[in-house]
Amino acid sequence: MASRRVWILALLLTSSITSMQAQTTVVHAFLWSPKTHKMQDLGTLGANSYALSINNAGQVTGFYFDFLGNVRGFVWTSTAGMKDIGTLGGTEGYGSSITSKGRVAGWATNATGAAHASVWTGAAGMKDLGTLGGSSSTAAAISDSGAVAGSSKLPYDFVTVAFLWTAKNGMHGLGNLGSGNSYGYAVNAAGTVVGASPLNTTLTPNHAFLQREGESITDIGTLGGDDSTALGINDAEQVVGWSWLPGGSPFHAFLWTQAGGMEDLGTLGGQNSAAEAINRVGQIVGLSERTDGTTHAALWTGANQIKDLGTLGGTYATAQSINDVGYVVGWSYLP
Repeated sequence: MASRRVWILALLLTSSITSMQAQTTVVHAFLWSPKTHKMQDLGTLGANSYALSINNAGQVTGFYFDFLGNVRGFVWTSTAGMKDIGTLGGTEGYGSSITSKGRVAGWATNATGAAHASVWTGAAGMKDLGTLGGSSSTAAAISDSGAVAGSSKLPYDFVTVAFLWTAKNGMHGLGNLGSGNSYGYAVNAAGTVVGASPLNTTLTPNHAFLQREGESITDIGTLGGDDSTALGINDAEQVVGWSWLPGGSPFHAFLWTQAGGMEDLGTLGGQNSAAEAINRVGQIVGLSERTDGTTHAALWTGANQIKDLGTLGGTYATAQSINDVGYVVGWSYLP
């Protein structure tokens, strides 16, 4: 992860765990209400907390750091607050995505310390989804149909590939755009997976991809720059993410459709923006820089139709998920 492009990708995906743990700013998960137009601080069970997904019932999942520095997954509800969802026998876990029935996809460590993709339910606890033969895997998203998308190491751990997991067929690897590597970040009810894949063995540039179940992988392009990444998809196959513009910077949020291709969603006046998720009615959330240099959570309803959702008082916030009635979750620096 030496390149600036890959570092930005890691930041946008909230996967740079070490840097999050080390940074001294206090970070809390938030819930933004379309009724009050305000952010609610969801608190934490330890140190910093990060909300990554919300379902239509208002249940939230994400992760926090405990006081020993371990990453731990949680589920939050308005009645019970934040609850730790445990592990596969190890010390760490992570909640990436939650379905309408409260099933959580993510990853957790087992007794040997290996991280495996997992699905958690309140009734059955944590289920290990395994790997594609390598030492580790992570689940990034789960659809209401139960399809899970993520990434797994292959045997010998030299290559990481996107996967689709279903209860019927288990885990199978998806395609790539030229390097052998690919990374799955979102999935819809039809089992269509989106993510990013390097175009060559130097592992740069990365392009956003879409892969329908049983079909070959599709490169959905960029906004004119070298790199792009798809981070969200809905059942209408609208895809969102971020892409570099011509010249290598800045990067902007995009909306992609089969009919219209990739569309630049614009910013809150600053240079950079990124889209993280899209709901069933086409509302998009993510982050955007402002003219004052701060980064705020953002909500789009179309190109350059952007609303500033603010922060919890700090200089940085990102929205990570939006449900079908407009409630938004993410994380923000505190003052």
